[in-house]
Amino acid sequence: MTASPLPAAVPSTGVRRRRDEILNAAAELFATTGYTKTSMRDVAAASGILAGSLYHHFESKEAIAVELVENYHADLVDAERKFSHADGDTVAALRQFTREIAAVSFRHPAAVQIRMFDAPSTASPSLKTVIHADPASLGRRWRTLIGAAVADGAIGPEVDPRLLRHVLYRVTMQAGSTATAWQASAREVADCLTAIIFYGVASPPPRLGGESAAIAAVNETARQWAADARERLAGRRGAVLAAARDQFALRGFESTTMRDIADAAGLTASNLYRYFKSKDSMIIEILSDFSDRLLAAYQEVLDTGTTVIETLDALMWLLQQASRQYAPEIDILQGYGRLTALGVTEHYERGARTRLRLLSQLIAAGVAAGELNDVAGPERVAAAVRELLWSPMRDLAAVAPARAREFYRHIVLSGAVTRP
Repeated sequence: MTASPLPAAVPSTGVRRRRDEILNAAAELFATTGYTKTSMRDVAAASGILAGSLYHHFESKEAIAVELVENYHADLVDAERKFSHADGDTVAALRQFTREIAAVSFRHPAAVQIRMFDAPSTASPSLKTVIHADPASLGRRWRTLIGAAVADGAIGPEVDPRLLRHVLYRVTMQAGSTATAWQASAREVADCLTAIIFYGVASPPPRLGGESAAIAAVNETARQWAADARERLAGRRGAVLAAARDQFALRGFESTTMRDIADAAGLTASNLYRYFKSKDSMIIEILSDFSDRLLAAYQEVLDTGTTVIETLDALMWLLQQASRQYAPEIDILQGYGRLTALGVTEHYERGARTRLRLLSQLIAAGVAAGELNDVAGPERVAAAVRELLWSPMRDLAAVAPARAREFYRHIVLSGAVTRP
């Protein structure tokens, strides 16, 4: 007679409580210090236990990360299941759902950071699987809500529903980090972003016709970038830097070795060190060059003297051009949390702060002139516009330029909601 298999052991209340304490301690460390820089010893110390004891509960740091992301997904599914909006206003329903999903992301900053920025390129199959396994019910709910708003005419046919769903998904995913940066609540973040997405910042809705001087400046910048790229690749040093950039984008900075770069550049490892002493020096130069060129292009657009609306339209077009011509740099920056923890983004970050300040000044001038709505103060609106443009930039790079341009004009300037 074959014995029946024994049931799986159920953890005791004390063991479950200790696991929860470890998860909470790890989540705090991952969210503040970064997943990459946090060790199992750090987690053990924060949990008040010995490092050896920690392995009785979790076999690795990745196992902790997997459980944190799974818990986040479970809360997303629960929020979607409980969502209800009965008054028939389809846009209000979309905004309410955005608030509720943003609130879930706000409660799980470590999981979001691991999912979107911090997961190493060397992650195990189990971590990669959970990172890319979006809850199916969430996607269905977004499609249903957006479809209802399109069906009743609240959102016009000129707004691509798939792109709108993508942007709403991305900004709600990042609501936690955005709220921290803004020193705001998840609801305030969601309300500001959806006010812009659905109603726009322009007052009244803009009538953008032919090519403005600001757009012409962006087109000239794009041509110059292409010419400069060919010049930068000339010579052995340029070829090495290009090889490093492509390897960092493909493998991730941490996983790329000097040997990988040497092989890609057609050099021996010893010859590679004649041009660069370390990976750090390469990544700093790559990101600094990108930041400097983007900042210079911002200033050229601002110097054209066009209206605030035309200037803002041109800056959106500029970022779309950057997403295409600097695709490897955009890919590298997807690991921004890890790169910051490694101390190689200081120059890039200075440029980003300057660009945000220039955008804030432009928006303040637009509000003062009556061209823009005072949605939530210039600094916060500037941060929101940057969030809308920057977060999905890499994902929308494959979308036809004209289509992406019109989409951004709607969700930032005029709004997705049909106006009389």
